[in-house]
Amino acid sequence: MDKFVRVSHVIAGHDVTIGEAFWAKRFDERSFDGLIDPVVMLDHFHMTGPTFAAHPHAGISAVTYVFEDAIGAHVNYDSLGNHGPINPGALHWFAAGRGAVHTEQPEGEEQHVHALQIFVNLPASKKFNAPYAVHAEPRDIPEFKATGVRVRVVSGSSNGVSAAHSAQLPEPFTLLDAFLSPSSAFNHELMRGWNGLFYAVSGTLRIEIGGEVRHLLAGEAVGVALDEDATESGVAIRLVSDEGSHFVMLSGSALNEPIARHGPLVMNSNEQLEDRIRAFQNGEFGQLVTLP
Repeated sequence: MDKFVRVSHVIAGHDVTIGEAFWAKRFDERSFDGLIDPVVMLDHFHMTGPTFAAHPHAGISAVTYVFEDAIGAHVNYDSLGNHGPINPGALHWFAAGRGAVHTEQPEGEEQHVHALQIFVNLPASKKFNAPYAVHAEPRDIPEFKATGVRVRVVSGSSNGVSAAHSAQLPEPFTLLDAFLSPSSAFNHELMRGWNGLFYAVSGTLRIEIGGEVRHLLAGEAVGVALDEDATESGVAIRLVSDEGSHFVMLSGSALNEPIARHGPLVMNSNEQLEDRIRAFQNGEFGQLVTLP
C-alpha cells in the first residue's frame, strides 16, 4: 500500500426526495473525512418539474452537469442576468463568489432532467470575488475513446484530452463522465495534492489505486487522495468493470481550509456566514431575471 495514498470506505448515497418531482442520491463531504475536498456536496438527481424556489449561493461554485439521457433541458435563471437552457450533455458552472441568486428547473410537458449538482468549494482568497458563470454546450465537451471506453472530459483533462472552457473556471477541476463496456478498463492519473470522488451511476466498478481496491455498486462512491508530500507527481488509478459501468469522477486540488456552512452558503468562519446572510437579506445578491 502506498503510504501517500488515502482511500475512503465505500459510501452509499443518502436518498433525498422533495415533493413528487425531485429525487436524488446525495453525498456530503463530511462522510469522506476530507478526502473529496474541494467537493462539498454531490447530488445525482432526477427532476421532472419545478421544485426549488430562487435561492442564494456564496463561497462556492454550484455546478450543474446534465447527463446525455435527460429528456429536455434544465432551464437556468440567475441574478447575473443569465437565462437559458442547460441541454442534455451540457455543463453550467455558477461561480457564486461573494453571492448571487439562481434557480434551475425543467419546463414543459414530460421533461425528465437527469443530472449532477455539485458544490465545489472556493479558496478563501476567492470567496468574495464577483460572481460569474461558465457554460459549455455538448459540442464543447471533448471525449477520450478506446476499446470499450468512452469518457466525456466535461472539465479539466485526462489521457491527453482537455476541455478548453476549463481555463475559465475559478480553480482547476476535472469532471469525467465515463462509460465502460463489460470487461473493459480505464486509467486516470491523480495529481499530487489532489483529491477525487468516484461515483457509480449504474453498473459495477472496481477501483485500484496505490495497492488499495474498492468495489462500487450503482449509487455508491469512494474518495481518494494523493498527499501533497508524495514523492511522485501523480498516481495511476485503474477503473475496471466486468459487467459494464457508467461512472463519474470529480477531482480538484485540496484546499485544506476550514468550512463554515449554512445550506448553499459555504464560508471559512461563522462570522463570514453571518456577513453573507445579512448581505443576501439586504438585497446585495441581486434579483433573478423574470420567471415564466
